[in-house]
Amino acid sequence: MKAKAAIGNGSGGFEIDQIEVTQPEGREVLVRIRAAGVCHTDWDSLSWGRTIVLGHEGAGTVEATGSDVSELQPGDPVILNWAIPCGKCFYCDRGHQVQCENHPEVSPQRTLYQDKPIERSFSLGTMSEYTVVPEEALTKIEVEIPFTSASIVGCGVMTGVGSVLNAAKVTPGSSVAVLGTGGVGLNVIQGARLAGAGMIIAVDV
Repeated sequence: MKAKAAIGNGSGGFEIDQIEVTQPEGREVLVRIRAAGVCHTDWDSLSWGRTIVLGHEGAGTVEATGSDVSELQPGDPVILNWAIPCGKCFYCDRGHQVQCENHPEVSPQRTLYQDKPIERSFSLGTMSEYTVVPEEALTKIEVEIPFTSASIVGCGVMTGVGSVLNAAKVTPGSSVAVLGTGGVGLNVIQGARLAGAGMIIAVDV
């Protein structure tokens, strides 16, 4: 199918152009993107020196699934996760999916630009009307949440809250200082509240 997408030219610029997205196979899922987040990495990716479909955080609905997909069905609302776990390696087997050694990808032929395969940012390319991703890249949304809010969970929220709960391991009553209150910093604050921090100090200019 044809879809509009934000295409980075690798030299600092981008344009909205048409791509071709093919049907999913195996454990692949076709997602209709309903909202995409924007962060500093997206700006940085404009100058990676290669043409890519931009976007690495987003939310949408399942449009179609490959024959081996078991957990998702068309119509399911989902969040896309850029740190795609394989579910089988040493780290995934021990519950540390963020350290996965074998991030699964889909065939380059799933996304074509000017009749040639095009790379998608972090194997997602969420700044597109449609994208094909591994089933492992998706988390079904089980609660009522707007797509615009859900779209940043797969990067900004995950990075900020995860740094508090998994890296710093903040304990109840602890004091937390947050340097910078952008998208990630604000979610560090949310993570600190979830962890029961006694004092949270935010510093910004």
